Amino acid sequence: MKKFRAQLSIGLICILLGFMISYQFKMINKQNSVAEPDTNTPEIITENEQLKKSAKDMQKKIDELDAKTREYESSSVGKDAQSKLIFKELQETRILTGGTEVEGQGMTIYITPKSNIFGSSSEDQLINDTDLVHIVNELNAADAEAISINDIRLTSRSGIRNAGNAIIVNDGRISYNKRITIKAIGKNDILESAISFPGAIPLTLSQTCDITMEKSNNVIIPKYNKAYKFDFAKPIVKK
Repeated sequence: MKKFRAQLSIGLICILLGFMISYQFKMINKQNSVAEPDTNTPEIITENEQLKKSAKDMQKKIDELDAKTREYESSSVGKDAQSKLIFKELQETRILTGGTEVEGQGMTIYITPKSNIFGSSSEDQLINDTDLVHIVNELNAADAEAISINDIRLTSRSGIRNAGNAIIVNDGRISYNKRITIKAIGKNDILESAISFPGAIPLTLSQTCDITMEKSNNVIIPKYNKAYKFDFAKPIVKK
């Protein structure tokens, strides 16, 4: 009976957590939509600040629920090998889907647009979505276990694309003429060799930007703050 109550509690918390994450991203999207050109009007500035505060408060509640969920999960783990294995698989699934913050050895790549010394417009797009996709592919090929762009966690459902005056990563907007930071967790020597290999950094990107790399034993990558939803993909039940 106690086990059933614990499972029911975990289920309810997960449902509530998913709802709150979805609601938070709706507010963030609304904030991004009002954060376009005419942001200097008093009404928009006030609304923008209110949305930022609401998003911050919502994130705090999400973190509290997430911690409570983990507490329930830890208390439900028994001493037998099977329950420990299930818990281990749950943790690994969370890492794979970006559901938890992770740390470990890896490297950080800094992409900094070069100074405008030739008189080109400051609005010129110095970093393209294809540049970021190319670098991410090289990191994945080098067995990176977790990757983020400007602290936006990448997962199998992440998208990187140009959109207007920014590059969209998941639901986040990244300026294409400001420094971009890519973090990757994995064997840092292998990651460094992969990125240092000729062609790993697109030639056009190296011409318009300064590329620097830094190995570390303590790279921290945040979790993917978005609820997964599957409308079409269903598990196959074998008879």
